Amino acid sequence: MSKAKTVYLLSHEQPPMLGGAGVVALTMFDGLLAMGVRVKKNIAAIDLEARLARFAGLFFVLRAMFADVIILNDLYYKKLWLRLFRGHFCRRCIVYLHGSEPEFLIHDTRYRKAFLTMCMNAKRVVAVSDYMKEKLLDSITDQTYKAQIEKNITVIRNGIDTSCFQLQPKQNIYQGLTIITASRIVKEKGYIEVAQQIAQLRDMLAIPISWNIVGDGPFTNELKAYVKSLDMSHNVHFLGSLNHTELAKALNQADVFVLLSNLRESLGLVFMEASSCGCWSIGYNRFGAKEAIIPGETGSFVDSPEALPQAIVDFYSNPMKTRSQISTCAQAHFSSVNAVTQLHKTILGIEE
Repeated sequence: MSKAKTVYLLSHEQPPMLGGAGVVALTMFDGLLAMGVRVKKNIAAIDLEARLARFAGLFFVLRAMFADVIILNDLYYKKLWLRLFRGHFCRRCIVYLHGSEPEFLIHDTRYRKAFLTMCMNAKRVVAVSDYMKEKLLDSITDQTYKAQIEKNITVIRNGIDTSCFQLQPKQNIYQGLTIITASRIVKEKGYIEVAQQIAQLRDMLAIPISWNIVGDGPFTNELKAYVKSLDMSHNVHFLGSLNHTELAKALNQADVFVLLSNLRESLGLVFMEASSCGCWSIGYNRFGAKEAIIPGETGSFVDSPEALPQAIVDFYSNPMKTRSQISTCAQAHFSSVNAVTQLHKTILGIEE
């Protein structure tokens, strides 16, 4: 009987640090552990002084070298591995692509050749969405590298914790429409555009409208001032940063989730979380959001901010699905169990 494979997960980004890569790290670790996989991970060193953090990173890389399979999850450990090994010693590595690898590893001449070598030699390269796979390949100009790396990429869409993000009874019966947005509050996430359109929405629906904003960030004060200039302060509620349990509760009190990000997001996990809690999700019909919303089932797409008010009115006036139906569909399609099962097969070398 063959010995069970050992797995070591390297991820600088881990909860409570915010970010998709950290959420995926936790999901992978807990999911593989539940499957009986012998998996270990590094201790998050984000609170350490920079020099100590570098030593800690080196220590965990050396520990990982004793495992049968090494998962390089985030940019921090990919960069560290590249500086140490120049793209070599990675035949046991599963390299995850979350979104910024082209900008920080391929467009940076210090890392480009080593990273391309890593992607060719790795056990497997995992893109978190079809869009992420296309984004990486489109950034490679050398056709030889591109052809070989394309053969080594598989897509495993990130999933969500459906035991946390699930339908709950509404605690507050609000006689109106509650819209919610959750993300880091930066201008590029489209907050100004959404604020403008919700102001328009007030004239289209003769009901109270509430917009709850979850998160914080450098654009918060400017956004509050802009909301005030639109005479919307009584409509908009800033809830601050919430943990997953608190976010799930907030999503369950809302009717529609809206995020019109202008960033090239690799995959919108928050759309999945909202839908799993019964919210109708609305986002742009582009980039990774296209893979996080099932049109007509868990939400709808818009092509411009100006289309948002009518999309909300259409859903409010004639809901295509009940909260229960939205949640059931999202739970079936977006569960992290699906992603972890695929990852487990990749670890074992089983191709679908």
